[in-house]
Amino acid sequence: MPYLNKYNDEIGVLSMYITKILNNSLVLAKDNTDNEIILMGKGLGHHHSIGYQLKKEEIEKIFVLHDETMKRNIEQLASEIDEVYFNIAQIIIDYAITKYNMKLMNHIYLALTDHIAFAVKRFKSNIIIENHYLLETKDFNPNEYDIGTYALRIINESLCLELPQEESINIAGHFINAQQDNPYSEKNKKISKIIKDILGIVHYHFVIIYNEDSFYYKRFVTHLKAFAQRFLDNQPNKEQVDFIYEQVRNNCKAEYECVKKIKTYIFNEYSRNLPIQEELYLMIHIHKILGELEENIKIL
Repeated sequence: MPYLNKYNDEIGVLSMYITKILNNSLVLAKDNTDNEIILMGKGLGHHHSIGYQLKKEEIEKIFVLHDETMKRNIEQLASEIDEVYFNIAQIIIDYAITKYNMKLMNHIYLALTDHIAFAVKRFKSNIIIENHYLLETKDFNPNEYDIGTYALRIINESLCLELPQEESINIAGHFINAQQDNPYSEKNKKISKIIKDILGIVHYHFVIIYNEDSFYYKRFVTHLKAFAQRFLDNQPNKEQVDFIYEQVRNNCKAEYECVKKIKTYIFNEYSRNLPIQEELYLMIHIHKILGELEENIKIL
């Protein structure tokens, strides 16, 4: 499938005429080699009719279609969704291409427009879908995170709304998945899952609410990332920790009980044992988080 930005420099080289008006700024057209394309330009659908020969200066973007299903989907979307969402999606896509030179597959235009419209509808209906991958996305996919943050600002400013921060991560996900040379490897997905699952085990075992801005929470997450990378690469920490391990386990019995659950999770998920070195550092980090939360309670 061609990239969105592949044909934009060719505007004016091909002769194009309108075959169908989708909305005020979006039309179906054909070029002189009979390729079917979608054109975007301010007022294209409002000012012109079918058969009109388009001028270079009237066209802002060209999208080449090689998929009949995609064509039908865009036609349906254009008939159901206000064109403002198409325009916002294009602003966001332009930002991604210009700032990060992203090579994006065609489906991003359709998917992003649909997502923005549906996100606004959900928001107005007081339906909030939580996304727990904020830190993972920010660390593993900083470019896409920046695009999502930019997108949220554009949406809120354009529509006078206050969509929650979770939407920036949802939008970042579209750009992660739409790249032809997708940098978001399976390994990163597995790392994110391990982090999320272990955080969940600790959360439910101790019935605690994390302070995600706290020093020890951030250190714990950083440690989990390093652990997950070592574990997936099968490069265990080979420190000799037997004596320290026994001391910590005896002094941190509650933390050890939690780590036993993490051991079970790792074995069930990956059919491998959790190295004793990793048990030790998990106990230490959990102990520090619990201590910090206890101190905060005393202060309150």
